[in-house]
Amino acid sequence: MSKLPDPITSPISPEIEEIYNELVSKRGYIYDLYRSLLNHPELARRIGDLGSYLRFGTGVLPGSVRELVILFIARRIGAAYEWVMHVPTAIQEGIPETVIEAIRTESIPQGLDQIQQSALTAVQHVLKHQSIPRDIQDELIKASGVKGVVELAVLCGFYQMIAAVIFAFDIPSPDGKAYPF
Repeated sequence: MSKLPDPITSPISPEIEEIYNELVSKRGYIYDLYRSLLNHPELARRIGDLGSYLRFGTGVLPGSVRELVILFIARRIGAAYEWVMHVPTAIQEGIPETVIEAIRTESIPQGLDQIQQSALTAVQHVLKHQSIPRDIQDELIKASGVKGVVELAVLCGFYQMIAAVIFAFDIPSPDGKAYPF
């Protein structure tokens, strides 16, 4: 097992305590993912800031698109941890459970609106390291602006980065929840 040491032990350094408190104030909790990242405090702060920006609704993408995309990415790259973390939020954002189940089973989700479908098409291209087709990009720009398309691409990269940390350091499932795939 390649789990990292837990830096939140007594005595805790002032730098780690400060960043830990910042992360908790934004998220309300800290799971093992950020506890592992706190082994590199400044990196944990920067990743935490970007994650908070992307995840907690301060970006430009609608929450339903953001959470749909996160689940799609999680399933495509096998990031069960992220799946478990985001299903409740996706439901809160109005993603039907039938759509969530279709993504989980790698079926084609039915009942998506045009923007959601375009976002998933764009993500498929990004995950394959391909350019987003012009018509899809134009549609997304019309719905969320250029900033929204950039945010969508960054969301893809961010959750791949988070998955890399989870895989590299054997981060356990949050709250011991069972992995769905």
